[in-house]
Amino acid sequence: MQTVYIKFLTEADRARGFLELAKHARIASLPGQVYQIPREALPILEQNHIDYRRATDAEVKEAHNQVRNPSAAVL
Repeated sequence: MQTVYIKFLTEADRARGFLELAKHARIASLPGQVYQIPREALPILEQNHIDYRRATDAEVKEAHNQVRNPSAAVL
C-alpha cells in the first residue's frame, strides 16, 4: 500500500476530510496538520469535494522530526 502526505486547505476541509477518511480508510495524523493516508483514499476526498494539497517534503520531514524528537522541533 502506497501512502501520501496531505494537508487540508481549510479548517472545515480538515474536519470533514478527517471524518470521511476515518470512516473509510486508515489515516495517520502527524504534527503540523500533516496527514498520511493511502493513495487509494484520495478519491474519497475528491468525491466529497474536500480540498487538500500534497504536503511538501519539508513539511513531511518537519512532522517526522517532531514525532522523533519533540524537544528539538522548530517552533
